[in-house]
Amino acid sequence: MTLALVPDEAERYSTFLLGGEHYAIPSGCVRQALEDVAVTHVAAAPRFMRGALGFSGHKVPVVDLGSRLGQAFCSTAARTGVLVVEVHRDGQPMLLGLTVDTFGAPVHLSPREVVSAPSFGVTSYMDSFIAGMGRHGEGLVLLLDVDRILSSSELLAADEFAACAEVSHRPAPRKGLHPV
Repeated sequence: MTLALVPDEAERYSTFLLGGEHYAIPSGCVRQALEDVAVTHVAAAPRFMRGALGFSGHKVPVVDLGSRLGQAFCSTAARTGVLVVEVHRDGQPMLLGLTVDTFGAPVHLSPREVVSAPSFGVTSYMDSFIAGMGRHGEGLVLLLDVDRILSSSELLAADEFAACAEVSHRPAPRKGLHPV
């Protein structure tokens, strides 16, 4: 979901902490925040993929977001926090899980509180999916473009590997509840 800030209107973001850094994504693409959820390992899955989980009758690939963001660690915990987000692969919606350390409170950022993303250098993948930075309170939060975290071919591979997983399905969230 690309940043499309409307002048003089604040947009709501879901925030989370990962590897000591604060991140945010537009709340409109978040379907559910799942705490302490079991992620099923998928044999021979791509390195960026933590595994899969069942959600609303779908097998959802789960990306190890810390690894994808180039952080030195890669959690191997059996249970973790996962943001289930809707991304688009070749114009079609798809569910994707993103691992997080902890969930933060939702924030509203106006266009004047958002600045362009800096260059993270030629060896960093982050330039491709950091959409900007938001000024919030005393600090900054990195704004992710979830549609660019994985390439179209990586999304296809993740979806295919998730389809092979033996997962238990979580029920759909009740209508009227906001995910985060």
